[in-house]
Amino acid sequence: MSGLDARAAAKTEQQSLDARYAEARAEIERNRLIENGQSGALLFAAMAYGDALEENKSFRMASHWAKLICIAAVFIIPNLLVISVLL
Repeated sequence: MSGLDARAAAKTEQQSLDARYAEARAEIERNRLIENGQSGALLFAAMAYGDALEENKSFRMASHWAKLICIAAVFIIPNLLVISVLL
């Protein structure tokens, strides 16, 4: 292979690598934009949840009971698992 052929092959390979780099960079940037949008949506959801708790008494009660049930489950389920495994 002559020097001209080697440079042409190297140029083609470099163009291929540049295209792959541009694709990967665009994908990373797109994912970054999606994550920024998701964090904004999370903040909006938290604010909407707080407003709903302040305005609706039945929703506040349901939320409180759900928290209590989750806390009770954290204490009860591991104990039941230990009892079922050891006994």
